[in-house]
Amino acid sequence: MIDAGLVRERIAEEIGPVTAWEAITEGENSQAYSAVVGGREVVVRVNLRREGFDLDAWAGALRLGDGVAVPEVIAIGAIDQAWCCTSTRLPGTRLCDLDMSAVAAAAPAIAEALHRISDMPLTGVSGFGGIDPSTGNGRSPSWAGAVAWGVPRSWSAIADRADRAFLESLAAGVLAEVEALPDFSDLVHGDPSADNLIVGEDGTIGVIDWEGAMIGDPLWDLAYQLFWSRAWPVMAPQARAAAAADFTSEALNRLRCYMLVAGLRSASFYLSGTRGPELDLMIDQLRAIPEAPKAIAELLPHAN
Repeated sequence: MIDAGLVRERIAEEIGPVTAWEAITEGENSQAYSAVVGGREVVVRVNLRREGFDLDAWAGALRLGDGVAVPEVIAIGAIDQAWCCTSTRLPGTRLCDLDMSAVAAAAPAIAEALHRISDMPLTGVSGFGGIDPSTGNGRSPSWAGAVAWGVPRSWSAIADRADRAFLESLAAGVLAEVEALPDFSDLVHGDPSADNLIVGEDGTIGVIDWEGAMIGDPLWDLAYQLFWSRAWPVMAPQARAAAAADFTSEALNRLRCYMLVAGLRSASFYLSGTRGPELDLMIDQLRAIPEAPKAIAELLPHAN
């Protein structure tokens, strides 16, 4: 944690007078504040890593069209041993802070926003996976390589033998499937969770936190929604709206593969800390994904 007073002082020095300073919800890896700087409503974030902020700036230059908004990054600078980013504050409410009726009402617009993202032309770029914000190119030579990243083969740190055997067998099978994936060159947000989507009163959808942006298969974002909607009910309406289409058996298999990758990566993340219940939840969610889905309904969360 960087002292909030120090952050405010730095913003005032670099951008202008600061008023209405207030701490807001923090993410997994950052602290954040809302403020008014030079008459503009802004969000100020502090993180040990700069790359996510640079990707936000890259995404802010995109023109996704009416109905979709991305914050403009005003400034990025060093502070103590961390980085500070000031960006415009999008009007509206985060999806995760809305009641379920409002979440359901916003679901079609969110699905359309993600379509707009995947339809964004990426001219003159190369590579796949995570994006280098300085060039717009993907960092991996193949989409398969990008998907395989972060999925361990060994789960020796799992104490329970049955869980360890399950995860090792599942990871080996998934990585074998990933090797056969073709290359895709669409823009993928990478983390379309309910805390990264902002619903404006006029129906505009704000999309924030582009650190996970990739060049790859747009089905990745749908698979992410499908996986997390099973554990986080607020994700379910947007997952159902995004899945309102016909899918070939090949697309269903890719969706299942990406869901498993998302779960295995998350299990590995929670294993590295002390989050026992979260790790157990990830294992349970992975066990619940069907082996050979015949229709998209099999991958959707069950309605309550």
